Amino acid sequence: MIKKVKTINKRKISYYHYKSNSKISILFCPGFNSDMNGNKAKNIYKWCTINNIECLLFDYSGHGTSEGRLLDLGIEEWTEEANLLLNSILKKPSIVIGSSMGGWIAINLALKNPSKVCAVLGIAPAPDFTEKLWKKILSKKQKANITKYGHINIQSDYNPDGYIISKKLINSGKKFLITNRKKIELHCPVRLIHGSDDKEVNLNNSIEIFNKIYAKDVELIIIKNGDHRLSSPNNLKTIVSTLQSLVERILV
Repeated sequence: MIKKVKTINKRKISYYHYKSNSKISILFCPGFNSDMNGNKAKNIYKWCTINNIECLLFDYSGHGTSEGRLLDLGIEEWTEEANLLLNSILKKPSIVIGSSMGGWIAINLALKNPSKVCAVLGIAPAPDFTEKLWKKILSKKQKANITKYGHINIQSDYNPDGYIISKKLINSGKKFLITNRKKIELHCPVRLIHGSDDKEVNLNNSIEIFNKIYAKDVELIIIKNGDHRLSSPNNLKTIVSTLQSLVERILV
């Protein structure tokens, strides 16, 4: 059953919460323009219910069934929402899983809550993607249109309607950048999963994160021929088995 919680900005965001007496909990942070009904989220939730592990999925504001207008929102709001759920609903040490943009948010949550986040699992993580969009991908005309109109629509292989890229999205990411640091001060176990054929977020992003994370227990799993979504049955099996081994690692 979908539940609702109010953010500090009075928006209601939607979430699923499987409660259990497990010693740890799982928080799943979806990607940009994705929601808690995606294949990865549903498979992780199913695995948690089968194994009696507390789990929480949610929709960022402006996504899925949560309130809010996408044009008015960005990384700051979505990180605050994830942090609210992590600290107000999940009372146990948590493994934070993040897909694409959610991987960026998951790392920031772990940096902000080192005593609460016991592990991070990034699936095709896209840290600082807003900055990379602005500096390396968007054309001069696209950037001019964002400045003039406040947003543009860009094409995507994964969404026939394209993605809205707003000035708010670009600007809100600046205070959460992590790849500009010499070291990413994470001390918990970290697992990164990335497809070798990811055309949306290059594999080099995960390699860069892998090399900068301070923790010693860090693994990068590269899925040969894997795309950005990593939603094929074999890809999902790899994600779940990685989560299972991470849970076992934490509970030892």
